[in-house]
Amino acid sequence: MELQEYHTKRLLYEAGLPVFKGRVAYSADEAASIVKKIGGNAFAVKIQQMGNVPFYGQVIDEKSVIEGACFGSSAEEVAVCVSDLLKKQSDWAQSVYPLSEVQKVYIEQVPKKYRDLGRFIFRVNFEKRVEVLTITTKDGRQKTFILQKGFDSTVKTSAVAFWKLQNDTLKSRMGVVLGRAYQLFKKYGAVAVELGPVLALDGDKLAITDGRLVFDPTSMFRFPELVPMIEARLGKEREMTARQNDFKYLGMRGNIACVVNGLSLGWATVDLVQNMGGKVGALLDVGIEPSKQAVAKALKLVLSEPNLDGVLVNMFGGQTRCDLIAEGLIAASPEIATGIPFVVCLRGTNDENGKRLLFESKLPFVVVSNMTDAARTIVRQVKEAG
Repeated sequence: MELQEYHTKRLLYEAGLPVFKGRVAYSADEAASIVKKIGGNAFAVKIQQMGNVPFYGQVIDEKSVIEGACFGSSAEEVAVCVSDLLKKQSDWAQSVYPLSEVQKVYIEQVPKKYRDLGRFIFRVNFEKRVEVLTITTKDGRQKTFILQKGFDSTVKTSAVAFWKLQNDTLKSRMGVVLGRAYQLFKKYGAVAVELGPVLALDGDKLAITDGRLVFDPTSMFRFPELVPMIEARLGKEREMTARQNDFKYLGMRGNIACVVNGLSLGWATVDLVQNMGGKVGALLDVGIEPSKQAVAKALKLVLSEPNLDGVLVNMFGGQTRCDLIAEGLIAASPEIATGIPFVVCLRGTNDENGKRLLFESKLPFVVVSNMTDAARTIVRQVKEAG
């Protein structure tokens, strides 16, 4: 589960992380008033909708031409921009979710001079059951740190050094940013905290221009302060359908759907796909003991997600019989004939019978024996098809 940007920025600010001043507007007049209150002469305006927005992770400036966002240097320019965004459905949103509607925008200060340093993410690697920090610099260097003892002084020193910053002030401030981001990650038991671009500004200051916080929806009851921030995603009918069938559904920011039986297995699958260079667009957990009918419903549900280029089904048959899972996949055969890659990994009880049923169905399943090969296969096939 993720939050909209303006909620994310609020949590970052409360955690002591450097973000630009910004507020939400529901009208052009309100937008003009906000600009006058927060001050400055350069502003980014971004629609607030759940989903894979086109401008995520980008700095909006006077040269930006991005669907769903614009730049203004005055209250008047911002008001015109907001009016344009609110008066019609976003072309991007309309193409992805036909009945979507832009109801609010986020307005924030942006710098005219800056240096993009890159981005970083604290996340849980469910496959290895360990926390990790991955830093990706603007020049394309990347390194992952395994946090066996948390974000301790040894990891902090190495992580700061990896950025190759110019002076001790920037190094010290980067250490503070990483430390506070990790504290936020731990405070909410987050699945991931991804921040960036991180910008270096005049005066050796740092600022974070975008970010996302990903939470495990099963643990939200522990954090009542987050509940008011939960807003319906675009495509909320899929989440509603999932709940009605006792599934857990999470829309993400990629083009590969993962269907699993068990949330821990799900996050491990997501990690594998992303480690192979793929991007997960949806995670659907059908539960520990799915029936044939449940598997069929799950497949139909996930295939209703727009812009998917491939599906990975990764099921472990402990309490679940793999032959029943196979029967459920076959029962959804009309939806499977979509022309996109479809990889299945079945392991456990009656897995050989399940594989045989899939083979005899003559449906376009690619059946593999282990989840690593399954992740590698779906990523390769999606890239080849693209």
